[in-house]
This record gives sequence, structure tokens and C-alpha cells, in this order.
Amino acid sequence: MLFFGIAFLIVVCGLSLLLINPPAGYSAAPANPKQPAKPAGQGDFGPGYMMKTRSFYLLWITFFIGSGAGLMVIGSVAGMAKKSLGEAAFVAVAMMAIGNAGGRVLAGFLSDKIGRRLTLVIMLCFQAVLMFAAIPLVGSQSAVVLVVLASLIGFNYGTNLSLFPSFTKDLWGLRDFGTNYGIVFTAWGVGGFVMGRLSQMLRTATGSFDSSFITAGIMLIVGAALALTLGKRPKPAQEKLTPALGKAV
Repeated sequence: MLFFGIAFLIVVCGLSLLLINPPAGYSAAPANPKQPAKPAGQGDFGPGYMMKTRSFYLLWITFFIGSGAGLMVIGSVAGMAKKSLGEAAFVAVAMMAIGNAGGRVLAGFLSDKIGRRLTLVIMLCFQAVLMFAAIPLVGSQSAVVLVVLASLIGFNYGTNLSLFPSFTKDLWGLRDFGTNYGIVFTAWGVGGFVMGRLSQMLRTATGSFDSSFITAGIMLIVGAALALTLGKRPKPAQEKLTPALGKAV
């Protein structure tokens, strides 16, 4: 971890020196050439506006559930893998990491085709099904089943880190995206801490992973229901706010 920390410090900080802010008034070309580009800053809102909207809290809670439920189980995969794979338990963890990366790419592609909300609902429901299915599957002690299950759970978890940044951009624009998503991303940290701790407590109290899977599955169903309420960019009138709030931050 020390070597990783030093490497990240050098690489990230070094490459950041190559970044250059775009000129004032810059606007990216629209995906559709026939559609005129929006003037820079139009429809963009800062964190002051974002945090006073209902959409922010729905998005934050949904992210908390999606990431927390995934981390709740991911943190236990190594322990489960040791029972059936022994010294080869790292295979399950590695496959989960590969699934994690694949989920980010596929979810981003799919959400551009069928929409963020539908993609998120599908992924949360699929993750819930995996959680409930994991209860009898983990008990089978099959190495192949465990590796496949870990890959799919990692895949679904990875979709969160693709969809929620896109939701943030769609709802509040790109001008303050870095700050806005940084605030939304706190749901990931809080979810990992709270749900990871809860998983440990349930494991200690019951002696099995079943209660963790059940809890995560129920929370994911709740998250899918909340995701259905996430729509397009809210209008100031609907949020009972004025666009000036976004410009003030």
C-alpha cells in the first residue's frame, strides 16, 4: 500500500500538470451535428443549487444503497472464497475486479442507448437477484459458482461508478461537475463504511453471510424503486428554486 500511495502521488500529480483549462466561453461540440451547441454555462448549476433540490437527495440515497450493498458483499468475497478455493481465493477477487471494470464500460454504453434511469433500475434489480441467489449458491461450496457470482457482483457494482457521474452531469451540467460529483460521491464513502460495518456485525451475530445478502438484496430493491423517480434535469420552478442560486456558488 505504501508503494501504491507513492506511485499514485507521483503519477496523478505529475499528469495533472499537463491539464489546461479551456478558454472562457468554450462549449463542446454537440453529439448531433445538426443540433447547435449550447452556450457555455447555460443550464449549469453549482453545489448551492444542487443541494437544495429533491433530486440530489434521491440520487445520493440511491448511490448510497447501490455502492453500499455492493461493498457490503465485496468485502466478504475473499473470506467466502477461501472456503472453497483455498490458496487460489485470489482468483475470485481478480474476476470480481475484471467484472467491476467491465460493468463501468457496458453501463455507460447502455445508458446512452436506453437512458440512465432504465439502466440503473435494471442493474439494481439484477444485483438484488444475485444477492438472494447467492444464499444457496455460496453454501454449495462450488469454486466455479463462486467465481461467476463474484464476477457478476463486481460487474453490477462497477455500473454505479459509471451511471452516477452521468446522472450528475445530466441534472446539473458540466460547469461545476467536479464539485457537484465530489459531493454526490460522498454517498460511496458513507455507504462503504456503514454497510461494511453492518455486514461485519451481521456476520458476527449470525455466523453466516446469509443475513448480509438478504439485507443487501432488500436495500437494492428499495434503491431500484427510488431510481424510478430520477428523471431528467429538474426545472427551477419544479424545484421551487431560481437558477440564480446555481450562479451564486
